[in-house]
Amino acid sequence: MKRILITGKGSYIGTSFERYAGSRYPGEFEIHTLDMKDSLWREKSFSGYDAVFHVAGIAHADVGDATEEDKQRYYEVNTRLALDTAAKAKGEGVAQFVFMSSMIVYGAREKVTLDMVPAPENFYGDSKWQADKGIRELSEEGFQVAVLRPPMVYGPGSRGNYPKLAGMAKRLPLFPDVKNRRSMLYIENLCEFLCHIIREGRGGVFFPQNREPVSTGQLVKEIAKCAGHRIWVTSLLAPGAALGKHMPGKIGSLCRKAFGSCYYEAGMGETGWDYQVAGWSESVRRTEAGSQTAEGGCLAPAESAGSRITSEKTDGCGVVGTDAVRENGSAVGADAVQENGQVARWHPLMSITTATYNSEKTLARTIESVLNQTYDNIEYIIVDGLSQDRTLEVAESYRERFAERGFSYKIVSEPDAGMYDAINKGIRLSRGEIIGNINSDDWYEPEAVERAVNYMAETDCEYMYADLRIIRTDGSSFVKRARRQRMATSRGWNHPTQFALRRLHEKFPYKLESLHDDFDLFLKVRRAGCRIGVLNQVLANFTLQGMSHDKSLRAAAARGRCRYRIYRNNGYGPWYMLECIMIEAAKLVLG
Repeated sequence: MKRILITGKGSYIGTSFERYAGSRYPGEFEIHTLDMKDSLWREKSFSGYDAVFHVAGIAHADVGDATEEDKQRYYEVNTRLALDTAAKAKGEGVAQFVFMSSMIVYGAREKVTLDMVPAPENFYGDSKWQADKGIRELSEEGFQVAVLRPPMVYGPGSRGNYPKLAGMAKRLPLFPDVKNRRSMLYIENLCEFLCHIIREGRGGVFFPQNREPVSTGQLVKEIAKCAGHRIWVTSLLAPGAALGKHMPGKIGSLCRKAFGSCYYEAGMGETGWDYQVAGWSESVRRTEAGSQTAEGGCLAPAESAGSRITSEKTDGCGVVGTDAVRENGSAVGADAVQENGQVARWHPLMSITTATYNSEKTLARTIESVLNQTYDNIEYIIVDGLSQDRTLEVAESYRERFAERGFSYKIVSEPDAGMYDAINKGIRLSRGEIIGNINSDDWYEPEAVERAVNYMAETDCEYMYADLRIIRTDGSSFVKRARRQRMATSRGWNHPTQFALRRLHEKFPYKLESLHDDFDLFLKVRRAGCRIGVLNQVLANFTLQGMSHDKSLRAAAARGRCRYRIYRNNGYGPWYMLECIMIEAAKLVLG
C-alpha cells in the first residue's frame, strides 16, 4: 500500500484525487492531507510516506489589479512554499514528489510544442514556473520528481472558467461558433493519471490532458444539450467574437480567454498507459450530472474535511491547472475557498449501519466507501452476528483511520436474529439525525452522503432514495434508475441508496419478518404520506449475489409470496401478485 501525503487540504484536485483513489483502488493507497495555511505544517513528519502530492497554491486572478504586496504573496506561496515542501520531503526520505504546475507557464501561446521553453507572461505564471524549475532540480536517484503541467481542469464542483462558461451555455439563446482549439482535462482523467504515476513512483514532466482539444462552441453546445437547453451555436457571430479579442480592457481579456486557442500539440498527452476514463462529451455529461439534482437544483461542491457542508453558487476564479482560489478579491493562503454566492448550511450527523456475518471478503470495500466519504460528520456502526471468519479483524483494522478522519466508529459483535435485527440494533446505538444503511457486500460512491444531505436540505424530504449501480456476477453492470411512481412498486426503489430521518426509523422499525423488511419500511413510509425524494444520481453499488438473487424457481416463488404478503399487510390489493411475478421474472432475465 502506498502512503501518500497531500499538502494542501481542501483543494479541489487534492480532494478529488483522494476520493477517486479510495473508490477505484481500495486498499492500494493510504492518503492523508495536511493544511498549509500556517507554519505548523513544518512540524509534521514526512517520514514514512512514499509520495507527497503538492497542490497548495494561489490561483490566477486579475493580475492587472494586483499590488506589489499581492505579487509577493504569489511568490511566497506558489514558489517558496512549494520549494520548501519539496526540500522537506527529500530530506525526510520521501521517494516521490508530485507537483501540480500548469500550462500557464507557457504564457499566451496558442499552440505549445514539446520542445518549447516556458515563457510566463505575468507574475502568476512566473511564480508557478520558478517552482516548476526549482523542484525539478532536487530530483536525484531515490527522489523522483513528477511535474504535471495540465490545461484547464474541470469536473463536478470545479471552479474557475468552466462553471462560468456552463452558466452561459444554460442561459444564452445564441453563441459564436469560433474555430478555436482548447486543451482541457477532466478531473477523473487527471486522477487516473495520478494513480498510475504514484503507484509506479514515476518522475518527469507530464502533460495530462483529454484525448482531443475542443472549441469553445463545441463545449457550449454539449453543456446545453446535457442541461436540456436549446442554444444556437452559429458562425454568424464569429466576426463579433474575433473583433472583441482586439478590444482593450476586460472585454478584450474575456473574449481572448473564451475564444482564443490554447492547446498542446498532438501526442504530448500520450503515455504508455490509458488514463482516459471518459471522453470529452461523456466528461461533460458527468460534470453536469454531478452538479444537478433530479429537480435541477445545485449540489454543493465538496469542501475540506473540516468544513461545513454547503449548498453554494460560485462564479469561479479563473483557475488554470491549479486549485487554490482567492477570497473577497485578494490573494490569501494556500487553502482558501472562494464563496461568491448565498450559502445554505445544514450539517446533521449521519449515522450509517452495516450488518455483517462472515463478510471478510467484501467488508473492506464497504468500510473504505464510508471512510472516503466527502461529508465530514459521520458515525459508522458495524453490527456483527458473531462471525466465524476474519470479519472482526478486518473491521478492527480501520479504527485508527476513522479516528484520523474524526468519524465515530463502533463495532458490536453478539448474537442476533438476522440482518434486520442487527440493523435495528445499530439504529438504537446511533445518534444521527439521518440514518443510512449499506450492506457488507455493497459500497457507496464517494459523494453519496454529501449529496444525500444536500438533497434532503433542498427538498425538505423525510425519506429519499437514488439511482443504483448493479454489479452482475460476471463483473458487468447496469444502472437501475430511481423513480417516483404512482403505483407502489420496488421497480423504481433502491434500498442501498435510501436515507431517512431518524424519527421514521423510530416510528417504523424493521419487523424482522422476512428478507424484504426494507421494502416493508418503504411501503409504510409511502402509506403514511411522508415526504419522499428521488435523486437521479448513482449513490451506491449493489452486487447480485446471495439469497435475494437465488435463481431457483423454489427461491423465486418464496420471495414472490413474501413480497405479496408485505403488499397485503400494508393494505394493497390482490392484483399486486402480478407485480411480484414480474419482479422475479426480471431477476431471472437481468441476473
